[in-house]
Amino acid sequence: MLRKKSIALLLAGLIPALVASGQTDMPKLLGAPAEGTLPPLIRSYRSFVPQLEMGRIFHDELGVKQRCFSAGNVINGLGQIYGGYPPIWVREGIYEFEHLDEQMQEMLTTNPDGGLICQIDLNTPWWLTRKLRFDSFTNITLACASERWRTMELTYMKEFIKYAEEHYGDKIDGYMICAGSTYEWLDWLHGITSEDKNKAWVAWQKKHGVDYGPDAPGMTALRNAAFENHLYDPATEQDKVDYWKFGAEMEADVLLEFAHEARAMLPKGKQIGAFFGYIWMGPRAGHGDYERVFASPDLDFFASPAAYGNREIGKGTGSALIYQTAMLNGKRLVHEIDCRPHDFAERAKRRNLYVRDRHQWFSPEEDLAGSLREACFSLVNHAGYWWFDQWGSYYDDPKLRERIAQMEVLQERFKDDLSPSVAEVLLVVDPQSMYYIREGDPFLGPLVERLRNRLNKFGAPFECCTFSDLGKFDLSQFKVIILPHLFLIDEARTKLLREQICTPGRTVVFSYAPGILDGKTFDTARIQTWAGVPFGTGKGLEDASGIHTTRMPGGWTSVYAYSPVCFTEETMQKICKEAGVHFYVDDLWPVFANERLLSIHCKEGGERTVTLPGKVAQVVDLLTGEVVAKKAKTFKVKFAAPDTRLYEIIR
Repeated sequence: MLRKKSIALLLAGLIPALVASGQTDMPKLLGAPAEGTLPPLIRSYRSFVPQLEMGRIFHDELGVKQRCFSAGNVINGLGQIYGGYPPIWVREGIYEFEHLDEQMQEMLTTNPDGGLICQIDLNTPWWLTRKLRFDSFTNITLACASERWRTMELTYMKEFIKYAEEHYGDKIDGYMICAGSTYEWLDWLHGITSEDKNKAWVAWQKKHGVDYGPDAPGMTALRNAAFENHLYDPATEQDKVDYWKFGAEMEADVLLEFAHEARAMLPKGKQIGAFFGYIWMGPRAGHGDYERVFASPDLDFFASPAAYGNREIGKGTGSALIYQTAMLNGKRLVHEIDCRPHDFAERAKRRNLYVRDRHQWFSPEEDLAGSLREACFSLVNHAGYWWFDQWGSYYDDPKLRERIAQMEVLQERFKDDLSPSVAEVLLVVDPQSMYYIREGDPFLGPLVERLRNRLNKFGAPFECCTFSDLGKFDLSQFKVIILPHLFLIDEARTKLLREQICTPGRTVVFSYAPGILDGKTFDTARIQTWAGVPFGTGKGLEDASGIHTTRMPGGWTSVYAYSPVCFTEETMQKICKEAGVHFYVDDLWPVFANERLLSIHCKEGGERTVTLPGKVAQVVDLLTGEVVAKKAKTFKVKFAAPDTRLYEIIR
């Protein structure tokens, strides 16, 4: 937490200058907000279906006292009502709350002391899709543009909260405002519009003093870009850039309106959350305006799943949102642990439940090591979590349940701990630059997610924030700062880069076209200012030979690759080692660490030497209670294959 002096300086706009001169008492990056405290951690059990017996086991035997449930009105991709109970909203203005009563009464038999997190389904029931001629589940931006949809959903939400609070207010800890695909406010329309959306687009143009005409850019136009078919040119294609901004802002406006109305109805201390901020998927998913949503005083937590595509054993998981940005705004992350166990498909078929086989583990040992990895990620990063037993049978293994109970004890022990990060590598996401990437671009679209996945398993911890966060915390601990898609560099950003990022002794990593945009024009000549080499250097190369390192005036080092594919786990480890970053293990293994906790995950196993940044008094294996080192900087570990370890570092 910032001291009063730092807060005053920050408000005065003086912090950047002090950082440049090295005279600041700004905090290290730990997720603590500038003012106030973080909300309580959410640690819960969740399922799409009732799962009353497993809910009882989690509550009574595993110590997971909270339960998250869906009060659903719509069907999922399997043709089932979310939550497993009949829909509540059956006609306009007609609500059958007896179905909520049935759900609550059954859950309270297994969670008698309450502790419930209620997901309010604000998607269009089947009968309303007929009236509105769209489905918010698949067409959320069309819904957000519809005044009728917003009015009807807001009315339903208020009636739902009123009933739930009057009858179960003492049992419900908080609510989630859910809409869009899989409740996650995701927009997969790829720019498709409607009459209402075109009207909203025209209103947005008027508000921002521009005029692109009455119709939105077409899908074909959005999938093409003037510059190498990768980036939109602001001189001729600003309408495309602004159209993506418009959609993201509209979606954020609606979520914020719902949250504000809900906050006005709820007593102090009751939490409100949402699935939001999935910027790894790009602004096209509708979450581009996540910074404004994270800053809202009406929202307390944001949930997101373990990162898809990074769940396999040996990989490093991660969150679908930028949790440091959320925490810097005083919000908590709820990490959704929903990885499928090795025998899920077989169990599902026995229940006539046909679900695609994906992101699954392949043995009981992988189930155990993977679930521990997810829980350790949450613990080290001061996040809450819920064990998401999607369709049941995820947690039938007694050994896995034993570990879940053990992690719950550790989460309780460390729930108030906010030990700062010890990472020396910082990945910076810039949603403003991402708006310029053409729709569906396979080259730049997954750039940041790809780099996140590489850093997830390279032997050292790293942190991730948003460009606008820079200046809110002390950057001096970071030896490497990665700006993979900082295409937009205007005068203010140039000043920040010169004063805080590109400083003596630091390595700064760029990709493709840093600084090609100043907000108005394209100029490839500007790229060399940051990359150290002319634009296009290394084009066509997709290995280490495509990476160029330049010692820059001012004493900093620029590392540049035209193709982001060049940045593999191996090349990132090499770059960071040359910059002096500390590595806990030499292997390409996931490492999570703060000043008090260290977690290491692996697939292969074997004896390894773990090296700490400095000598410590003790290292304790938190899963066994064993003291593995005293007054030491290194210790040996015999890892199983696969394995996840968790240590407390006592200084």
